[in-house]
Amino acid sequence: MKQSLSQKQKLSLKITASLGNQIKLLSLSGFEISSKLNEIVEDYLADEDKTANYFRDEFLIDRYKNILHSTPTNDLQEFFEIKDSELKEKLFDQLAVEPLNQVENLIGEFLIDSIEDNGRLDPELDYQDIKRIVLEDFGKNVDDQEIDSVLSIIQNFDPPGCAFRSINESLIVQINNLNIDVEEKDYLKASLNDLINNKIKKEDLSESLKNSLKKLSLNLGSSSGQSSKNYVRPDVIAQKEKGLWHVSLNDEFISKKLLDKIKNKIELSEDDESINSKSFLIGLERRQQTLIIVSKFLVEVQTDFLNEKGKKRAISNKEIADQLDISPSTVSRIVRNKYIQLPSKVIPLKNLLEKRLNTFKEGNDVTSSDLKFLIKEMISHEDKSIPISDEGLKALLQSELGILISRRTVAKYRKELNVPSSRSRAKD
Repeated sequence: MKQSLSQKQKLSLKITASLGNQIKLLSLSGFEISSKLNEIVEDYLADEDKTANYFRDEFLIDRYKNILHSTPTNDLQEFFEIKDSELKEKLFDQLAVEPLNQVENLIGEFLIDSIEDNGRLDPELDYQDIKRIVLEDFGKNVDDQEIDSVLSIIQNFDPPGCAFRSINESLIVQINNLNIDVEEKDYLKASLNDLINNKIKKEDLSESLKNSLKKLSLNLGSSSGQSSKNYVRPDVIAQKEKGLWHVSLNDEFISKKLLDKIKNKIELSEDDESINSKSFLIGLERRQQTLIIVSKFLVEVQTDFLNEKGKKRAISNKEIADQLDISPSTVSRIVRNKYIQLPSKVIPLKNLLEKRLNTFKEGNDVTSSDLKFLIKEMISHEDKSIPISDEGLKALLQSELGILISRRTVAKYRKELNVPSSRSRAKD
């Protein structure tokens, strides 16, 4: 045999550590993303930066909610209901009966009008605007202390803690309004601080302390405070307006302004930490872009289901990938650990996918829920003296409904229905 040397070209993709980390970002949950971003904010942006402080406080709210209203299991299909906010109207009614003079009342109206839907005072509110309006209307100069005094009154309205500038400020006001003695209030404040700093766990607290914590609201914009013990910040929001669905990212606190400030800070640095931070920001932008296009596509595909006019359509990661010109693995990662807020509930994003059991699209589509229903129906109408075998069920599905699946698949879903085999049913 004649020996010879030959050379073959092989194309391979070298995954750098930086690219590998960016790919991992796709599957991280929103809280994991904001945790990493918070570390970068702490490294590069000063405490006095308004944009950074707003992000820090939103992140702190998430931490509190994860501690106080943690989800007991990852198997939950739906989370809290969203309720309409009537907060401003409620606060204006209380302001009207408060014994204030005209100047204080004007300040109060301005402050209440500057409260956001979640109960937070607009972070961009400038006391200079209030001072200017008071001067124009009443020819009187007011200082910061007078405005703070009115703000304190509003913060102690019902619900207490509203019009907050930081979540800690809100929680302190809420604790001060609890019907417990001063010593208990101080202990509760200290325990809450220890919880958020991971010095103690919620399980270590006494029952009375846990009950007091349950009375604290982290969603003051809701008409009745926190509407569920379970909490998750949705990554995506889907709203229906005039019959059409609109999808957006729930990332206002991760603003472009914040990201640009961080980029400017690290631009001139070339140490390992700054390189990792730059890589994270690139990966974050990629994650957000991918998340919104996949979410919009899923909502469009499942419009009939969301409108309660039909079942979920069968759709695979590969089909989504082909339509959006991305890889199936990217789709798989981006729907993992993500949540979408619908008008009345929050669900895992992956719940909008419905697996097609006939993988190669041979025959008519069938989903797992469809197949279970069909198997149950066929068995309920079988001749009890001659039960239908899994092979027989497979043949009936093909001949009567054009569904081509394996006997093993039929057996799997029959077992999930807790239906015995044909041999066991015959004995029964």
